[in-house]
Order: sequence, then C-alpha cells, then structure tokens
Amino acid sequence: MKRMLLNIISIVGALYSSVVFAQALVPSSSMDDSNIDKIAFEEMKQSLSPLSNSQVRDLRNMYNQMNRNEAYSGDVPAKPVASSLIVDLAPGATPPVIRLGAGFITSVLFLDSTGQPWPIKAIDVGDPNLFNVQWNKSAAGEKSDDSMLNTLLIQSKTMFKEGNLAVMLRGLNTPVMITLIPGQPVIDYRVDVQVPRKGPLAKIEESILPMGANQLLLSVLNGIAPPQSKPVRFEGKPDINGWRIGKTLFVRMKETALSPGWYSSMSAADDTMHAYEMPLTSTILVLDNGEMKKIQVEGA
Repeated sequence: MKRMLLNIISIVGALYSSVVFAQALVPSSSMDDSNIDKIAFEEMKQSLSPLSNSQVRDLRNMYNQMNRNEAYSGDVPAKPVASSLIVDLAPGATPPVIRLGAGFITSVLFLDSTGQPWPIKAIDVGDPNLFNVQWNKSAAGEKSDDSMLNTLLIQSKTMFKEGNLAVMLRGLNTPVMITLIPGQPVIDYRVDVQVPRKGPLAKIEESILPMGANQLLLSVLNGIAPPQSKPVRFEGKPDINGWRIGKTLFVRMKETALSPGWYSSMSAADDTMHAYEMPLTSTILVLDNGEMKKIQVEGA
C-alpha cells in the first residue's frame, strides 16, 4: 500500500510538472486551461508508454522466441534407457561410457560379480564445472551395507563437453574410470555397473560359470540377442524373450527358472529381471510370485 501511494504521488507530481512546463511555454492569452491540460496529459502518456500497442506485442513475441531458441536442444528428444555393463579392470581396457543429458539425472549403481551392492569409498570428477555428481557418503555409525552407498547421481551442466569420473570402491585398489559424454541421442537414465570381483558384501556361494560367459548373459539381460542366434517364442508369454544357439537356450524373463537346470544366470540389480543359459527344452518350470508354472517353448 505504501508503494502504491508513492507511485500515485510520483505520477501526480510528474503530471503537475508537465502542466507547469506547458504553461511556461505557451502564453496564457493564446491557450485556455483545458488545452494546457490536454497537452500535459498527452506528454504524460508518451513518457509512461512511448511504444504503441503493436510495438509492445512485437517485443513480447521477440522475447518469447528468444526463450524458445535458448531452450531448443534438438529436433528429436533424447531416448531414455536403462542398461547394464561390466567393467574391465585389465590394463589397456577401454573405460565404460555413460551417456548424459543437460538437465537430466543419471543414476549409476555399482555391483560385484555376485550381484551384491559394492559401496563407494570416494569419487573424483575430472572437471567439477562440467558435471554435478552426488552420492550418499556414509556418515559415522552407518553400516557398509546400508542402501544407496553404491549409487551415484550424475548430471551434466553443459550440452556437449565431455569429461571423466574416477570411482574408488571399498576394498578395491583399482579405481573404476568412467567416461562421461553428454549430448547424445540416447540418455542413460540408469546404469548398473558390475565389477568382475567379489565385493565386501559378496554372496558366499560360488558361481559355477566361467567369467567369460557373463558378457553374453549381460547382453541377454539387456534384451540383446546373442550373435548367430535364432529367436524363440513362448506360448502365452509375449513378455519373455528367448534365443537358441544349437542345443542351448537363452531366456530373459521376470520369473525365476527352476527346471531344467540352467548352466548360468544373471539378474538385474533390483532382481526384477533374470537371464538364463540352459539346455534346449520344450518346457520350463518357473516360480512366479510364489506359484509354480510351466511355460511351453514353441518350436523346441
């Protein structure tokens, strides 16, 4: 209210000044008071709004177009995906790549070879001005198996500038190096990074498979057909993916396989998707929400 009164007083003062100025310029004998008031009012209108209505609309349209141009990022929006990858810690290996987008957050989860979370000890960003990296650093009294200690949240601050990230995991002497590339047509919303070692929270049971088979199962877990394989369908189960190579069957499904005995398996970090390598069979016995079911393999 006080500001409004001040504005009214300011306008009245300006109007009074315009009247006095008009009276000083024009002899009183040649112009009556009504004409002086009109001149002062027109001058006040010109000083308060020197632009016409069409000019004001043109400026507003220009301003809106500038904001649209500033927010423009491409003809086609980036495709969001969730994927998994295995880190190769051998010397000379190519570091894994994570695709980012300005204004988008990517979650990165670190797992060991048994699928258990691998807590993060420390991180270092190549250029903190290019990337915002957050992680739930453990506090005093916090257990190493508390949730989210193996998760990074990464956001690119720019559209196209690349960088890298070093992640030190607890109990692992070799840092995990990751290349960060923004501005790609595909954005990794979530990445499960599996380190081919046993972490501090590793499962006790041993895997019966050689580590070389993990990369193939990882592709199956991501929904990618193995090389030189043929697709397989399952009766009444369009959500199950399968491929066969000779007498070997690769299956990607949410259910837990019970029979036949599979050669190897791999699960997603949240245990909602499983990949199996098993002998070719016409029937698979699975456990679906605690209920045993049979799935028919077509063409087996």
